[in-house]
Amino acid sequence: MRRHLEKISWETRKFHLIFNLITLKINDYHSNWGVNFFTISKNHNAYSLLSFEFKLPNKTNIPKFRISKWDFLFLRTPLFSLYEDLCEKNIWGDDLSHIDKLNLNILERLFR
Repeated sequence: MRRHLEKISWETRKFHLIFNLITLKINDYHSNWGVNFFTISKNHNAYSLLSFEFKLPNKTNIPKFRISKWDFLFLRTPLFSLYEDLCEKNIWGDDLSHIDKLNLNILERLFR
């Protein structure tokens, strides 16, 4: 039995998974409020079916209502990766096609 458990441990050493069905945040350590539904964390990246976190104004370091994190249908991480690639192409002067400019404009609005 011990040998089988050691084999399982060895085979799963390269990935780390955490699953949360529902997480309700009410003023957590980073002043976030919100809800996460069906969240899978893989290698320190969180993917959620539905996630919405925000910060309330407190007259010190948070002057107005701010959305701090969102996710819908596990799309936030791939969209943010695309946004980073398009920003980098734009910064380094690569010519962006009209579709890339449109995508960059939409993604900039999503990730403000």
